[in-house]
This record gives sequence, C-alpha cells and structure tokens, in this order.
Amino acid sequence: MNTLTASFLKLLLLYLLCVAPLAKAADAFRLSEVPTGSLGLYAVQLVEGDVALGLDEALSQLRSGAFKPVTMAVPDFGIGSRPVWLHLSLENDTREVQPRMLLAGVTWLDRLDVYVMHADGSRHAVHTGDELPDAPGLIPGMGYVLPLQLPPGRSEVLLRVASVDPMALPLELMMPEVYASHRLQFGYFYGFFFGFMIALGAYNLLLYTGTRERSYLYYALALLSVLFCNVAYTGHGAGWLWPQSTGFQRYVILVSMVVYNAFGLLFASRFLMLAQYLPRTQRVVCWSMGLSLGGMLLALLLGSQLLAGLLAFVSMSSFTAGMFVLGLVSVWRQRPSARYFLFATFFGMLGVGLTALSVWGKIPFSLFTFHAAEIGLLIEATLLALALAHWMRQHREARYLAEQVARQDALTQLNNRRAFQEAAQPLVDTAARHDRPLSLAVMDIDHFKSINDRYGHKTGDEALVAVANMLKRMSRSSDVVARWGGEEFVLLLPETGLQQAVNHAERLRRAVSELRIPAGDGVLSMTASFGIATRSAEMVLEELIHEADMQLYQAKQTGRDRVCSTPMP
Repeated sequence: MNTLTASFLKLLLLYLLCVAPLAKAADAFRLSEVPTGSLGLYAVQLVEGDVALGLDEALSQLRSGAFKPVTMAVPDFGIGSRPVWLHLSLENDTREVQPRMLLAGVTWLDRLDVYVMHADGSRHAVHTGDELPDAPGLIPGMGYVLPLQLPPGRSEVLLRVASVDPMALPLELMMPEVYASHRLQFGYFYGFFFGFMIALGAYNLLLYTGTRERSYLYYALALLSVLFCNVAYTGHGAGWLWPQSTGFQRYVILVSMVVYNAFGLLFASRFLMLAQYLPRTQRVVCWSMGLSLGGMLLALLLGSQLLAGLLAFVSMSSFTAGMFVLGLVSVWRQRPSARYFLFATFFGMLGVGLTALSVWGKIPFSLFTFHAAEIGLLIEATLLALALAHWMRQHREARYLAEQVARQDALTQLNNRRAFQEAAQPLVDTAARHDRPLSLAVMDIDHFKSINDRYGHKTGDEALVAVANMLKRMSRSSDVVARWGGEEFVLLLPETGLQQAVNHAERLRRAVSELRIPAGDGVLSMTASFGIATRSAEMVLEELIHEADMQLYQAKQTGRDRVCSTPMP
C-alpha cells in the first residue's frame, strides 16, 4: 500500500469514526438557510451523569444515540444543573470557506468548551467561561462570541456547558457584518442605560446632600446598586473591570442582587412611611432584609455558590412581588404618592420577574425576557423619580400648611401672637431705618366675659369671628392684624401717622357697634375700646405695644367704647 493510499484510508477512517456518525445525531442545516434567533431546536443534548465526560466520551455517546432533541429554542437548565453537552450540524453548501460568528451562552457561565470538527478531519477547540481569566470571546451584553471558518461540506459543533448559576444557552450563528451591527446596537443600548442610571443616581445623591431627606439617599443607592448588578451580570464587569478576578466574579452577581433588594426595601419603607403607618409591615420588611443579607453572608462563609444562587433568586423574586404588594397596601391605605409607587413597581416587578424566571429556567428564555429587567428598570426608575418629586412636593405643602396652622389663630384665622411678632418686626425696623410713620392699635371687646356668661361660649366665639372678619375686611393689605389673646386684637399700621390711626380706629369702633350676632331669641350687639400708639425715635416693637396697651387701659377707665391715643405731637 503506497503512502497516498494509506493517507486516504486514515482520513476515511477518521471521518467514519467522528463525522459520519455525528450526521445521524441531528439534521444539518445549510448556512444559506440559517434561521434567525436561537438555534436550540436544531440541536441535541446530553446531561452528564456523575462522571464528567471528555470529548471522546461525548462523541461515543452521540454515536450511540444518547443525545436527545432539545425542546426549547433557548436551552435553559436553571440553577445547579449538571454539565450539559449540545451538538449542532452545519452544512456549507457553497464552494468557499464561509466566516460565521457563533454566539453561545449567557455572560455568567462558569465554563464553556466549544469543539468544531470539519469534514476534512480538522478540529478547533475554544475553552472559555468566567472562571477563566480574561474569559476568551466574552462580549459584554451579548455572551460568548466565537469566530468560525467553515469549509465546504459538513461541520459539527459540540459544546459543553457547566455552571452553578442559572444555565441558559442561547445559540446564534451570524454573518460577521450582522454580528457587527448587533454589537453596535447593544453598545448604544447599554450606553444609554448606564448613562441614564448613573445620572439619575447622582442627581438624587445631590438632592440628598442639599435636603438631607433620606428617601433621596436610599433611592440613589438602590439605583446605583442595581446598576452595579447589571454591570456584573451582563459581563461588563468581567470583561472590563475585573477580568482577572475569577473568584470575585463567582459571587458578585448574586451578592449585588441581594444588596439591591435591601436598598430597594429601604427606599420603599421611607417613601411609604411604613414605620409610621404600617409598623407591622415595617418589621416584616426589616426581618426579610436581615434574613437575605445574613443568608448571603453564610453562603459566602461556606463557599457555597449554589446556596448563594438560590438565595439571590428567591430574594429577587420575593423582592419584586413584595414591592408590588407594598404599593397595593399603600394605595388601599390612601398613602400619599402610593399610586405612583404602585405603577412604577409594576413595571420593575414585571421586568425583573421575567428576567429572573427566564434565566432560572421557569419560563422560556428569549432576547426579550433576558433584557426585560433593564427595560422594566428604566421605566420604574423614571416613574419613581416622578413619584419621589410628587412625594416631596406633598411634604413641602404639608409642612407649609402646618406652619400656617402654627401661625394662625384656630378660631378667627387671624395671625396669632407669634406670627404677628414675626411679621411686624421687619416693618418696625424698616420704619426706624427710613424714619417713616408707623402706628399700632390694640382693641378689646367691651364686657366680653358677660357675653360668654349670658349667651354661652358658642355665641362668644361667633362674636370673635365676626369681629375678626370685619377687621380683615376693613384693613389694608399692608396692615398686620392678629388676635392678641382672649377678646383682644392688635393692628400694626405701616405708613400711618397718629391722626390717621385714630381715624381708622374710629371707623373700626363704629363698625363693631353695628355688628349684630344672633343669640338665642334675640340679637347680640357689642362695643369695643381702642388704644393707639405711634412710633417715636428709637422705639422698639415691645415699647410700641406697651404704649398702645396703656392707651387701651385709659379707654377702659374713661367709659369704654372709645379711642384713646398718645398726645398729638
């Protein structure tokens, strides 16, 4: 047998042992007819037993028919699955070598071994996964991308996948130019996503710095933690930030999921004021955060990636459902901004839930379900920012109303003594600085105690309200009118000399005497006395009030229902 014949027989034997038997395992599809999307339904699979298989053992199992058809477009094996082998047959129906890009797996797979065998007997192997430094072929946001050069004829692709974390294996075969377009689109998407989340998180940190409102802080930390989680599970971390830290990569995704849940619950607790309105729910939230963080710490101490993975996905599923339930309860309790919160968390729950369940293997894995978390988080972050703005506006309005109530007399709605002093002092200071006229009047309803004794306190209150309304009606917008206490009222009159103040007090005195208050079967009438003081050089507000009060005393002593003032200059 000559050398040429021997070489031919060796090639023929190699083909019969490797390639020809593989052709029986799964129908090959032509490169000119490669369908779009994942090719899982064109593959066959084998789940390893207790003993790890090498390539030769896997080929033997394939030849014996042990591989079974894949029933999902994207093979998905959940958390803690045994290693899996998958096989694809490709037929280059042209006469030229065809370049293709094979996209295989999600970015967090521990180990991915790809073997490519051609009809001429040549083989090519690539070993990657995030347990290897620099993870060859890892493209952040897409998965593992392997360039193939497929000669004419049939080529076989055999993949071995091993991962403790959720093991999903999307498989796509693309022309190089199509792959380049997809990679550019993913780059634009993640550029927008990261930029938006960073900007929103930084903005809320700045708001916290300025306001010291912890809702802004917790919201910013929740945004930044979910951003870090996304950086980790999309492969940007392993590809760019910690390519050599394989031990860190093993746990960073799982830990960041739990940390995000904790910050999200802190924000929800503060935003919905659970401690104030739902204290039992607040305790449940605190216990759930503590258990999640404690469980993850235990998993790290034990070095159990499987336990960490189960805790992370149970925590994430519980968190997304829990946030929505908190929103429902708060809407039912009619808490401020709860509807915004509920609407926002619905999209976050839907997106994160779809992604978590798809990579966990509970629902079909697809490009949409895989990226649903990012889409949902973008919508949720936007709506929660609006909810937080609405919440803060409501709080400002509530504080303003509380301040107004603290400054108003509850019965007459006039300024109380504190509010009068705060409003009057700047006017007195301005009059002194520019040497402008300013007067002050103190008014007292005559014999008011006898009104209460004869007609009752309800009628007395009605009389006070009627006088207060008359004072508001007959005063200028620049005047400061207040109930000083009991049946006494005080009026500060800027730009008003002594005679003008006396004239105004006389008008008010007559107006009081003309008031008629229904009282039992009759009608109540009353009179009032006034004391007037005008500002002199260096006179402070307290001295002005004291002087007017002295004049009021004089009016009472000389018969009531009159106006007394300091002597005319």
